Amino acid sequence: MTLIAILCIYTIFILYISYEQIKFLKKEKEQKAVILDENEYKNAADIAIENEKYKIFSNVYNLIINIAWLSFGFLYLKEFWINENSTLENTLFLLSFLFILSVLNLPLGYYESFVKDKKHGFSNMTFALFIKDSLKSLALMLIFGFLIIYALVFCFEYFGAYWWIVAFALSFSIIIVINLIYPTLIAPIFNKMTKLEDENLLEKITNLMQKCGFSANGVYIIDASKRDKRLNAYFGGLFKSKRVVLFDTLLKALKENELIAVLGHELGHFVHKDLIKMLIASALMLFALFFIFAHLPNLFYEQSHLDGVNAGVFALLLIFGNIFTFFISPLINKMSQKNEFNADLHGAKLSSKEDMTNALIALARENKAFVKTSKIYAFFHLSHPSIDDRIKALQ
Repeated sequence: MTLIAILCIYTIFILYISYEQIKFLKKEKEQKAVILDENEYKNAADIAIENEKYKIFSNVYNLIINIAWLSFGFLYLKEFWINENSTLENTLFLLSFLFILSVLNLPLGYYESFVKDKKHGFSNMTFALFIKDSLKSLALMLIFGFLIIYALVFCFEYFGAYWWIVAFALSFSIIIVINLIYPTLIAPIFNKMTKLEDENLLEKITNLMQKCGFSANGVYIIDASKRDKRLNAYFGGLFKSKRVVLFDTLLKALKENELIAVLGHELGHFVHKDLIKMLIASALMLFALFFIFAHLPNLFYEQSHLDGVNAGVFALLLIFGNIFTFFISPLINKMSQKNEFNADLHGAKLSSKEDMTNALIALARENKAFVKTSKIYAFFHLSHPSIDDRIKALQ
């Protein structure tokens, strides 16, 4: 079986899941509305159908790009960069691949922000901000990408048959570091963060955290509305870098007791040590990924024109790694969905079932999210249960 055939079979399978989801949504749209009112229910179904059609287009678009890389793209890049097969040459080879991929994905990002999300009243993105964000992302990728890729290629070249173990340890360490620095160093590059000034709300949030034994380096508001109107909140960072981050859209849309319920849900993840569980699961998945790609048959390198390129294994991992993670994702999704149900119960315990339920309804309404999903779609794609399932579990 050729590499292109593997990509095509994988894409056909995920297109089938999208097709089943669209069928499910069209059928449910005609049923009696639940949770949302009639107009909101039908509108959310229409948006979900359009989002799924966009995913179908994106998956076909990515398939075409990956076929192009395997057919001739890697060959041209190899002829341009690889002469002595040095660490630097391999680093520039892989960095060029990532840079070109990022540029090719810009039209998808543009369409999503300026056509699809604008149409449904989500996006506040301006063209100037889109360009600014894109340039920042590309700059970060080039700077940190160079350092990370150089280190990974070095592992491949100097650690013999066990290079993949060292590369795994390095990669997982980088994931931990990113989690540490994200709220304090990375997020502020794209968004303005200001400390919560509402002393009454701050006191309630602080008391909530103290009940759960959670210490944070401040409660911050992020100006998410300059890009998007959707609601969210998160606890970012690890150890002393932990921050409570609230989207400004969330503060405007939720009542105070509903907001406390949402934060109680997030604190539930901390109390149940869900972050540690998911990090362990991610580590196991990453370990398996490196093991598999370290032992690929030569056929993969020959058919992709990556034979004789030390960075070739990482290029193949970037193209085929998502196939492995896709078929492992049901296990991760099942764990994550269970965590979400437990976190909802924790949020209800810290506030009330009514507040938690109302918060979930408000999130669905403001985010125009359809409240149900098909079983096959939830099995492969959803880390969070549907709003309908979450509310039923609360009751």
